[in-house]
Amino acid sequence: MQLMVFSKHLAGLPLDKVASRLRAMNIDAIDLTVRPGGHVEPAKAEDDLPRVHETLAKSGVRIGMITTGITDARDPLTPVVLRAAARLGIRYYKLGYFSYEGFGTLKRQRTQVAERMKALAALNREIGIHGGFHNHSANFFGASLWDIHHVLEGCDSRALGLYFDPAHAVVEGGSDGWRMGMDLLSDRITMLAVKDFRWRDDKKGYAGARRHSTEWCPLETGNTPWPTVLKHLKAINFHGPVSLHSEYQGSHSFADLTSDEVLTQTEKDAALFRRWMDPVNKKG
Repeated sequence: MQLMVFSKHLAGLPLDKVASRLRAMNIDAIDLTVRPGGHVEPAKAEDDLPRVHETLAKSGVRIGMITTGITDARDPLTPVVLRAAARLGIRYYKLGYFSYEGFGTLKRQRTQVAERMKALAALNREIGIHGGFHNHSANFFGASLWDIHHVLEGCDSRALGLYFDPAHAVVEGGSDGWRMGMDLLSDRITMLAVKDFRWRDDKKGYAGARRHSTEWCPLETGNTPWPTVLKHLKAINFHGPVSLHSEYQGSHSFADLTSDEVLTQTEKDAALFRRWMDPVNKKG
């Protein structure tokens, strides 16, 4: 598995410092935000992405994947961003999101999103890059893994797959629904997001409810059955990029950490995750 760190919560630090800290953790790749408000703005990707690539490379860190807001092949910036990434040897990107439009809309939305996915898969094939549909809990299309299965059917799996987020899957899938969804999409899992959560009754969730809300927390204290997830990933021979999501800032976190503190906690998470991965990486 190709371990890297998601850059979302590192925006307050210079990239050369981020790279040095990652190398100290024995991590040589980053999942870089190339979306509005990210490390690289999509409209500036042709010029800025190569500069960031060069800055990171000087410290021995590569861009293992990019996180984008891409949802439509017809958007004029979509091919600009994807071609800029492909020219640098970046082979994976995370798609943007579709909000669930409300009760009574899901069947129509399934059809609309499926059409978008077919067009993106065709563009990905042409450019030579792979896109990942990220399952996100709460009010997002794809919170239910079977909806992602539906919209990816008919798409070339070499061009478009599931960016599997077990933590979000457990939030929506409870005790075993996450596993059934993982089973259904097992031949589509090409990327992995790593983070964890715990349930809280005294905190507002994404929908504003205080009952049975969630907060992001360190891997060691979360509810996601990571060793079991990794066992299943080994069974399907998963070998794609693994992005550590250190969601430790803001009201949805167990604590609102500074960027430096985020990196310190990330180092602890990475060490624990490597211990969990040891039996997975062994042959046999």
